[in-house]
Amino acid sequence: MNLPFKNSNSSFIRILDDDDNPAPDFRKPAARVVSTQLVIATLLGLFAFLAFSILLKKFPRFYASRKYKIDGIPSWKEGSLFGWVVVLYKITDEQVLEYAGLDAFVFLGFFKMCIKTISICSLFAVLIISPVRYHHTGRYDDGDDNSYSMLVKRYVTEMVPKLIANTTDINNPTIGDGGQEEQVENYLWMYVIFTYFFTILVLYILMKQTKLVVNIRQKYLGRQNKVTDRTIRITGIPVELRTEETLKYTIETLKIGKVSSITICREWTYLNKLFNYRKKVLRELELKLAECPEELRDMEIYVNESYSIGENTPPVAKNSGRPVIRTGLWGLFGEKVDAIAFFNNQLKCLDKEIIEARSRQYHTTPTAFVTMDSVANAQMAAQAVLDPRVHYFQTKLAPAVHDIIWDNVCLNRHERLVKCYSVTVFIGIVSLFLIVPVSYLATLLNLKTITKFWPMLGKYLQDNKWAENIVTALLPTYIFTLFNIIIPYFYEYLTSYQGLVSYSDEEISLVSKNFFYIFVNLFLVFTLAGTASNYWGYLSDTTKIAYQLATSVKEFSLFYVDLIILQGIGMFPFKLLLIGSLIGFPLIKIKCKTSRQRMELYQSPIFNFGVQLPQSILILIITIIYSVMSTKILVSSLAYFVIGFYVYKYQLVFAADHLPHSTGKVWPLIFRRIILGLLIFQLTMAGTLAGFQGGWILSSCLFPLPFLTFSCLWDFQNNYLPLSNFIALSSIREFERRESVSGMRNSSPSTYSNGNEAYEYPFLICELEQPMTDDAEQHTGEDDS
Repeated sequence: MNLPFKNSNSSFIRILDDDDNPAPDFRKPAARVVSTQLVIATLLGLFAFLAFSILLKKFPRFYASRKYKIDGIPSWKEGSLFGWVVVLYKITDEQVLEYAGLDAFVFLGFFKMCIKTISICSLFAVLIISPVRYHHTGRYDDGDDNSYSMLVKRYVTEMVPKLIANTTDINNPTIGDGGQEEQVENYLWMYVIFTYFFTILVLYILMKQTKLVVNIRQKYLGRQNKVTDRTIRITGIPVELRTEETLKYTIETLKIGKVSSITICREWTYLNKLFNYRKKVLRELELKLAECPEELRDMEIYVNESYSIGENTPPVAKNSGRPVIRTGLWGLFGEKVDAIAFFNNQLKCLDKEIIEARSRQYHTTPTAFVTMDSVANAQMAAQAVLDPRVHYFQTKLAPAVHDIIWDNVCLNRHERLVKCYSVTVFIGIVSLFLIVPVSYLATLLNLKTITKFWPMLGKYLQDNKWAENIVTALLPTYIFTLFNIIIPYFYEYLTSYQGLVSYSDEEISLVSKNFFYIFVNLFLVFTLAGTASNYWGYLSDTTKIAYQLATSVKEFSLFYVDLIILQGIGMFPFKLLLIGSLIGFPLIKIKCKTSRQRMELYQSPIFNFGVQLPQSILILIITIIYSVMSTKILVSSLAYFVIGFYVYKYQLVFAADHLPHSTGKVWPLIFRRIILGLLIFQLTMAGTLAGFQGGWILSSCLFPLPFLTFSCLWDFQNNYLPLSNFIALSSIREFERRESVSGMRNSSPSTYSNGNEAYEYPFLICELEQPMTDDAEQHTGEDDS
């Protein structure tokens, strides 16, 4: 006997037939594939964990470089294989904030919030939702095949004996007249109740974490009084005000505070090119000095004082053992000259040109950095509307100097807009073209589609069950993971050409771009393409969108279990190995000839939230969507976020630097995307309930949830977003009062400094860099060889 559904032919919720032999659904990987994936992922994760522990013991300066740069970071006993695990576990949030900064605190706080939320959801799913669903349908999760139900039957029977004590035949329940419909309604009411419960739970924990981030941000930044914190960036300055005196007078007449200094940005493109070219020449000179025998380095060399960059260096006397170079195209043609003399001449002439270039007057741009006399005045100026005209005198808080991309600061408004929109349009076109390979990837989950396009392969897969499981279940998850690795770095490369003023702006923009790609291409398109013959079918009848979305989501439940297990348990530990740096480390170490190269070899890698964060947000959204339907996804996601939390915690504290000065501004992006996930979750559950007879009544009960979700978003946008972008004046004044009482003048709450804060904003005032040889400076990391 079958339960009555609105569409009895739908594969949306399929109850076992009387013969206990339902029609197969080739879009869903067999449940035993999940067990295989778990074994493979566990072996991969253990291998990466053990390999990292061994390599960390052998190369501590490579895998824990920040421990040797920053005083006070907790350490472990040298020679201990797993001592780092205990130390990592004991590191507190205060220590993360002190040694890794506010951005790292916000990033790891997101993972802690996910762990807390998913733990509670998993508890209710294991103890209540899945046993009740198994009692009424014979399935532990929506989307399970019959073989999995048989495997968990004994488990559910032992764990929840009271729920099945009165059931004589769980696969064919005996119900009196009218009892069947009543039983189905009771079962579906559980979906309604837990949709409400999980939505309220996520919103409660999300708002609680938001308040924590805002409070910590206000306390952390309210105590800082560096030049960066007192500086604003003004754009849209009229031509008649582009002098320091005039601009200073104009700002001070607005009564928003005194101005300490002003730097009007000019068209320094030519000067930037000279400095970039000088860096290349300097490195070539260092290499040639390292190749030259030490006893020949101090020999007299010919230097042509009238030499210019466009001329050839005259031939010099041949000195045995000194390196030579050809002056022609690509160093392959032309006569041979003394390489040290050649680059030394170029360096001297470049120094003269740079000194002359500094003394020139360059055209001003409509951008200026204005340093106020206090942090409070800078905050007020950054939030004020200074001019009634559109696009004039627009103010923003200035990024730190090490965060500024000076080449882009020199761009005028027209050039910046062209770069910004051209790159954005190109990325949009690329994203559209990527729909095609993602759609074909999705068809690998469908044996019917494979048989249609490749009959021989389809017949082979039907005859060989393990080959079918590999192609339709394991292979797509590995290709999906490969897409997730390659595309973010490609988008990072494109974003660097967008003309953004700071690296933190690039990082925030990259978070949005990568999330849009993986959410649309690797979630919506991937899911829908696996079940729909064409995309227009989803738009032909908008009243069925929720039902069709729920159908697609349910059919991919086991696929996402595989994916989360692979990326969490299998791939996360490999992030500790720093594969990108590790692959080239032996080769680069052999090629290191100068002190500068050896120092750079042991520099900490840069941690980019734009590459790492979007995938984790997507996993959380998938988990929320499946929270009521799939307990396996909840448990798998819990493992994903627990492992990810400790992996990223180690990287941010011990291994990687996060230099951009974004000061926790990534949290609004996280907040909005979680809200998006909740809305899709509610739409999916509405479609789930609509698939049953009379389910529209239950779906209507979910109607208030989107309004509740949007109200939280409205509250965040109006009340919390300003505190996520600016520092409250009371936070600044409170610290000033405490400072005046105690007599202390502590400008920063952190003991960590990257050496880039003792500066002023005027451009290029540093001394010219000199060549570094082995005699000039001792390199670090020799003990790790």
